Amino acid sequence: MNRLAERVLVGGIRSGLLGCVALVAASCSSTPTPAGGGGAGSPATSGGGAGTVANAGASGVGVVSGGGSSGALGSSGALGSSGTGTGGALGSSGTGTGGAAGKGGSGGSAGGASTDVCPTDTNVINTPSCWVGCDPALTTDNPQGIQGALYTFGDGTSCPATPADPVCAPTKGVCIAGTTKVDATYAAYGCAIGMELNSTGGDSPTKQAYTGPAKCFNYTLTGDSGGNEVRVSFTQSADTTGQVSPYVSIPPFTSGKTGTVCTKDVSCQGQMHCAVGTAPYDIQFEVVGGNHMGTYNVCLSSLVPVADGSSTLAALCGAQGSANGTADVGKYFVQNNLFPDASNKLCVTPKATTSGASFTVDSATFGTGANLNAYPSVVDGWHYGRVSSDSALPKKMSAITSVNSTAAFTGSDSKYDAAYDIWVLPTLPGTAVMTPAGGLEIMIWLNHSNPPNPAGSQGGTYNGYNVWTGTVQSWNYVAYEKTGGSSFTGDLLPFIKDAISRKGTQTASSDPYLAGIEFGFELYDYPGTGFAVTNFSSDVK
Repeated sequence: MNRLAERVLVGGIRSGLLGCVALVAASCSSTPTPAGGGGAGSPATSGGGAGTVANAGASGVGVVSGGGSSGALGSSGALGSSGTGTGGALGSSGTGTGGAAGKGGSGGSAGGASTDVCPTDTNVINTPSCWVGCDPALTTDNPQGIQGALYTFGDGTSCPATPADPVCAPTKGVCIAGTTKVDATYAAYGCAIGMELNSTGGDSPTKQAYTGPAKCFNYTLTGDSGGNEVRVSFTQSADTTGQVSPYVSIPPFTSGKTGTVCTKDVSCQGQMHCAVGTAPYDIQFEVVGGNHMGTYNVCLSSLVPVADGSSTLAALCGAQGSANGTADVGKYFVQNNLFPDASNKLCVTPKATTSGASFTVDSATFGTGANLNAYPSVVDGWHYGRVSSDSALPKKMSAITSVNSTAAFTGSDSKYDAAYDIWVLPTLPGTAVMTPAGGLEIMIWLNHSNPPNPAGSQGGTYNGYNVWTGTVQSWNYVAYEKTGGSSFTGDLLPFIKDAISRKGTQTASSDPYLAGIEFGFELYDYPGTGFAVTNFSSDVK
């Protein structure tokens, strides 16, 4: 069957600024301890040296920092150029009002009782200082072990290059606002809210990979994205210059969005200069600029780290070749693969599973049921110029020892088949190879209505399947067909080798490439409900 190439929009997501570069000092703290003070400290038994008061921004929060040596007498803290030790006043002047104690010491005497600035709320946005974590070793201080600053940054057009320093408060959260523009160069890449996951703090903070227990984050965004996509990404290094961070995409919203994002589910989605590492450094929420002009006002009001979960992925409703026609899910990608009929509509929602990927068919409207209208599917490897992030594919057949795979599905109404679609090509395919011309298509039908039947003509059986052979457009075709199945678990390599022995690639090749493995539904019409691939995985060795 003819499937047009998928085209992935290459956006301009930028991956963070180090430490508090994008902020004035009052917007985030550089210390991992609740130390310091604006007034005179009292004798400490295990800490309490001289403290300092951080400078305040235009509307920032003064953040206490400092610390001392064991047993030292707390001395006067230096005054910041603006702001107060505990509050963060507006304007250009202020006085030290008495900060929290040096760690192990007692409260400052100049302006009030000591206060604990270590956040313990599960919602890490609920911090008065834009700094999360004081001592990750303490179970009472952020049990997920996250430590670092909240910050904002922008392209200078969609919002200021250094947006107004964030106000971190339980009532609203951290906010960004502006107007995006259409920009083919993506220099106007948008505006973002970020949070360091593992920063050393101190006067010279250093970002480090986060290896703590949190694998997912439950988030709440409020406001209107202005018709813009929002990407939730995890930076993969401390220095992100010239790099694109893997992400999941949130479609435009007008009244907020609540969901989950997990480190295991983010991917490069076809972006250049992008790689997925073993541990993240920051999490970022970006209103994407460059694609659309729209005025947005978005706040991150809740961010709760959790040990496990599944990302909330956006539904794919785009026409063939559109930016929302595919979505990466781990090493795979899900495609709605709607064929080019102007009246056709199809929406599927992808999801990550424990071992692979899945999707549900949400809705479909086809202009005619006489022809094949869509093949929504999970793809490992190559499909019409789109290549998944699985490094095992494409691969020469001579180097393959096994192709273990699992597929399971629901749904049996309408005119359809549930099938693998496997591509073997005579030469190495990549993003420049837009069709399987000269290759071999191998299908394994686990179940189908009647009609349809596979292409070509039936002749013989293999391993309990009826075998069909023929030619489709400019490639050879072999199908293994049966009815009544709802799942497959096993090695696909024997099927692939049998198909090559029967038909081979249309362009002769002594050592062709296994290009891609897909599983999904060929849909002709859609009066039915319940179609879903509940799990798909493949492992090429």
